Amino acid sequence: MAAFVRRAVPLRLDAASTLQRRFLGGLMSSSSVNTIANFVPQQEAWIIERFGKFHRVAEAGFRFILPIVDHISYSQSLKEMAMDVPSQSGITSDNVTLSIDGVLYIKVIDPYKASYGIEDYVFAVSQLAQTTMRSEIGKITLDKIFQEREALNASIVST
Repeated sequence: MAAFVRRAVPLRLDAASTLQRRFLGGLMSSSSVNTIANFVPQQEAWIIERFGKFHRVAEAGFRFILPIVDHISYSQSLKEMAMDVPSQSGITSDNVTLSIDGVLYIKVIDPYKASYGIEDYVFAVSQLAQTTMRSEIGKITLDKIFQEREALNASIVST
């Protein structure tokens, strides 16, 4: 009888990754390292959870975060973003079909609401802008659309 012996090859892991897996159990985010002393970058806000529950919003600057107790769950950019509103058709009040598109500028004002208030705020803002554009185009005749362009922009922004 032949005996087959498998040779065990140990995996080489550094001490930090072993401790992270063993004690933190995947609580750490891949984008931001959770150390005790952190520098939150300018125009960024971190949502910090303590034991899985919202604890605070860390704004730009030097911040202390407890590694095992606290967790950086969201990192929100406070910069203004430009996004393209896809082309769509809208019907004016005199039944003329138009193809409309636009550019939307969005900025996160409240990082807490952007993180916990909605699943995907960028998609929601885009859908709201599209719906409002179709609604406002439907109230105006074709002749007045170019004349009331500023009123259209104001009504889309106000919603």
